[in-house]
Amino acid sequence: MERLLPSTSLPFEVGALYNRREQIHGLLGGQRQGGISTPATSPYVILFTGEAGKQHGYHDFWDEENVLHYYGEGQRGDMTFSGGNLAIREHLRSGKRLLLFQMMGHGRPYRFLGEFQFLSTYQQVGVPDTNGMPRKALVFKLQPLESAFEPFQRSITDAAAPEIELAATANSQIMEVRTKQSLFKRRLLIVEKECRLTRIADLRFLRASHIKPWSKCASGDERVDGNNGLLLSPTADHLFDRGWITFEDNGALVRSQHLPSDVISRIGIDLGQGRKCGSFSTNQKTYLEYHRNAVFENAFKKLTDPLLDLLTTSRG
Repeated sequence: MERLLPSTSLPFEVGALYNRREQIHGLLGGQRQGGISTPATSPYVILFTGEAGKQHGYHDFWDEENVLHYYGEGQRGDMTFSGGNLAIREHLRSGKRLLLFQMMGHGRPYRFLGEFQFLSTYQQVGVPDTNGMPRKALVFKLQPLESAFEPFQRSITDAAAPEIELAATANSQIMEVRTKQSLFKRRLLIVEKECRLTRIADLRFLRASHIKPWSKCASGDERVDGNNGLLLSPTADHLFDRGWITFEDNGALVRSQHLPSDVISRIGIDLGQGRKCGSFSTNQKTYLEYHRNAVFENAFKKLTDPLLDLLTTSRG
């Protein structure tokens, strides 16, 4: 199948937040409600994903190949190839581009997740509709045009890393790691919506942080598990990654007794001991237990050269 090239003229930036009525439909047109919008006067099909769809039996997810399985529209009865469902399947033939936005919650802006291309579709039986009745659902396999998912805040050393010639085997391994990292980040967004300490939701100002470090994961499944992660601002990420802070299962913030009081007062983040920072899923709690036992109060003690640590980009 012919593959589209990412558009350089899209009016949206991946990871940024937009008001649906004014900044999305006000610019592109299309229906202002529902999960699939089909503007008549602009070359786009606008897709929305998020927790709100679960009440209608929708359960979008990412597979191991970094392909999004996106449930079609239709709240009652079997889904059919009409309306938005037909628009997705025929978007290449009709010259339309697929844009995906993530719902962040009632009354909140929408996060742009990028441009996609239709690959194939399949039926899933027994999916409950709005009334809880089993029906046939259409599921679309959508491939992101950008293979690497990198909307997050990056350090200066990341951007300044020189290009080096690599052997084919080493280059292949690096590409495999990048693919897995992208899958982890995309799956993380299904679990976490914003930084738990600052409430920032714009991905351009956040980092995707593993709870159980990448290097300590027992399997590849743990490395790409969205439950093994948090969205954190760069400062909060540093504190968490180095074991200066952690969280209890009930969401209470735990601060290291070794964190200097001067840092606490100047760092610009509320680090109040026991501060409630939201609930965690059962799967997240398993990873948090590891962090409390193996990373908290331990990682920063292993640093022998703090200056050298400032120049490294190790992300666990």
